Amino acid sequence: MKVVSPAGDFDISIKESGVEGNSIVLKGQMGVWDSKIYLTPSDLWLFLSLFIRPSILLFLLKLPLQLILRRFKKDEKRI
Repeated sequence: MKVVSPAGDFDISIKESGVEGNSIVLKGQMGVWDSKIYLTPSDLWLFLSLFIRPSILLFLLKLPLQLILRRFKKDEKRI
């Protein structure tokens, strides 16, 4: 994942997830810094409401087919 902002561009990698108290915690790195992202129940509802949109749902539905086609093209090039 990547964060793009006027302050700079930062790569974010999530290494693991877990639960602490009433939050889901994503552990990883942002650039060179170790980081934790805490998602509360209200944060999760916000993300769900942002992702339940026609364009996002269509993208998610097409994703498996795109991955299969990409893999097929890679296998075809090896022959």
